[in-house]
Amino acid sequence: MKKNTFIVALALLLAPIAVQASSGGKELPSKISKDNSVKEVIDSYVKAIGGESKMKAVHNVEMNMEAEIQGMKLIISGVTDQENERLLNVTEVNGNVMSKTVVKDGVGTVTAMGQEQVLTKEQVSAVLKNQVYAFRELYLDELGIAVTFEGTEEVEGEQAYKLSFEAGGDANTIEYYSVETGLKIQTVSEIAGTIQYKDYQEVDGLMMPMKMVITNSMMPMPLEAKITSIKFNQDLDDSVFN
Repeated sequence: MKKNTFIVALALLLAPIAVQASSGGKELPSKISKDNSVKEVIDSYVKAIGGESKMKAVHNVEMNMEAEIQGMKLIISGVTDQENERLLNVTEVNGNVMSKTVVKDGVGTVTAMGQEQVLTKEQVSAVLKNQVYAFRELYLDELGIAVTFEGTEEVEGEQAYKLSFEAGGDANTIEYYSVETGLKIQTVSEIAGTIQYKDYQEVDGLMMPMKMVITNSMMPMPLEAKITSIKFNQDLDDSVFN
């Protein structure tokens, strides 16, 4: 059970705002030209979310989620600070802190099941590339992420454009964007499994998924996490990241 809970926390930590390869859907004809496909998909996503100016105005995010696993209530609280490359992620089970991740000043630690582990440079890099930037699609060059258009697939009956994000090691992901709406509907990564994004709602002019469904081989069944609150651009005291 503790291992399952840690996997859940890890998945939510590595998910961009995380079984390698495809989702198993059949290939479908792409409506986007091959020549400029990556830019077109990302431009469509940016427009669907709310526009580049609004997205780039987000400097930090506070997010709270709730989920249930094997009859126990999980509360996941996260703070990401893009400007200062800091992150806090806390997972509570039935009111007790099960795991805590802190990244600041280029150093990361994970405290779980009574033990503290210092993240490697590669792991810190993965967190920074996948989680600290609320909308990393706008900062691909800065983050050193190479993106490849992999065609179009069907995800739960919906056509989706498939982009491969090569960020290095654990930070590599496959992202799926709805052909119809432009919104991101799924992330697949080797370390975190599959995360589906559902129930998009407007928050301060930006469309945000209010539900995530996580599927991982370490968990007995898919886990549904509901976002209970999202706040942008809060005044963050340094003590938050202790």
